[in-house]
Amino acid sequence: HNGTVNILGGEIKNNHGQLTGSIEIDMNTIKNSDIKDEKMNAKLVNHLKSEDFFDVVKYPKATFVITSIVPVTEPKEGTTHTVNGNLTIKDKTNPISFDATLITQEGKITCVGSAVVDRSKFDVRYGSKSFFEDIGDKVIYDDFTIKFNVIATR
Repeated sequence: HNGTVNILGGEIKNNHGQLTGSIEIDMNTIKNSDIKDEKMNAKLVNHLKSEDFFDVVKYPKATFVITSIVPVTEPKEGTTHTVNGNLTIKDKTNPISFDATLITQEGKITCVGSAVVDRSKFDVRYGSKSFFEDIGDKVIYDDFTIKFNVIATR
């Protein structure tokens, strides 16, 4: 499925060319964009927000803390930098790294890219073969992809 989740806010710091920062994600804003039937859409979204997945009542925010952004040595598909950081979902923090395109112009920093996240590392268990070996054809893949276009302004 495809959907969106909103960013609450964040900041990027430039310390003599070393970029760091953080982003807060509002898990209550999970939306599905590919199921057109309203009832089925609501059923999926409510399930994703439930204790089975992201438990947004108990964990309303996720965070990504950028530890470094470094130029890639061999750009591919337009990427310019590797972003390294710590992602926290459901109070579980794990390092992630991904390539992105970073553009700085007119007082803005734009970061475009995607990151693959393994939900099992954040204790999101429902339908995961990592936790339930005998799940058969009911398995839901552990990896999900986050695509983003974040613009930071001064």
